[in-house]
Amino acid sequence: MNDHDITKEGIRVKPGQVWLDFDKRTNGGKRTVTVDRVVDGGAFVTTNGVTKANGKPYTSRLSVRRMHKGATGWALVSEAP
Repeated sequence: MNDHDITKEGIRVKPGQVWLDFDKRTNGGKRTVTVDRVVDGGAFVTTNGVTKANGKPYTSRLSVRRMHKGATGWALVSEAP
């Protein structure tokens, strides 16, 4: 991990954390994701509770820079176990 893995709010993004998406376009602002890994400022995540037609989960890469509170930002829901 490095400084690129720290949000504007000073939170170090780590595998196992659960984040809430504030973007109203994503399931009414109720989408949560779990961080799978963090590489050079990118958080690779799996969407919780939603799967593709083939049964596999949705995965995405989020910029750690965007992981902060705001209209289209993110909030940490729970730390890694």
